[in-house]
Amino acid sequence: MKIGIIGAGDVGSTLGKEWAKRGHEIVFGVRNIQSPKVKSLLKIADSNIKVATISEAASFGQVVLLAVPWEAVKETIENAGDLSGRILIDPINPLSSDLKNLIVGPSTSAAEEIAKLAQGAKVVKAFNAIGAKTLGNLKFGQYKADTFICGDDSGAKSIVRKLAMEMGFDVLDVGPLSNARLLENLALLWIELAFRQEMGPNIAFKLLTRTSGM
Repeated sequence: MKIGIIGAGDVGSTLGKEWAKRGHEIVFGVRNIQSPKVKSLLKIADSNIKVATISEAASFGQVVLLAVPWEAVKETIENAGDLSGRILIDPINPLSSDLKNLIVGPSTSAAEEIAKLAQGAKVVKAFNAIGAKTLGNLKFGQYKADTFICGDDSGAKSIVRKLAMEMGFDVLDVGPLSNARLLENLALLWIELAFRQEMGPNIAFKLLTRTSGM
């Protein structure tokens, strides 16, 4: 699959490298090809990874991952060009500078605002409630980390589910895109546990289920 990744930070670069290992074609879209993060990507000896402009990566991808800070979202989507019809994965949390609150909501979410900006795109919230450093190793003993996804297009969610499962996630579909409000608050809990409660970033959420009568 052709995947455009807008942004070369920890989340974008890790997801891109993991998908490239599994045979997907990856084009990173960046503003500055001379940045240290981009130069690090260019050193990877993987023919499935290329670097281009934001608009080139967006037009390349059947799936586009938007992995930029919340404050850069509006400008980045404008630079990306027409995203209508594309699956747009949103792992973004709209955090305050002290990482204690969301700066959108409670009647909306980053994902819903992104859907308004990227008219016609099939937005799916995913990968927002886990640390970037954990994305390369999702096994916790006998368990695999969960990722929670939501969106309004079932076909788009099916493809995102497949991409997440290829990486090693267990995937839970939590419903429509408006439920991104819940998932973005879940990220606040992850931050609280990892940093203020000093559990560290090597943690992940897991939903356990019990079969009837067990």
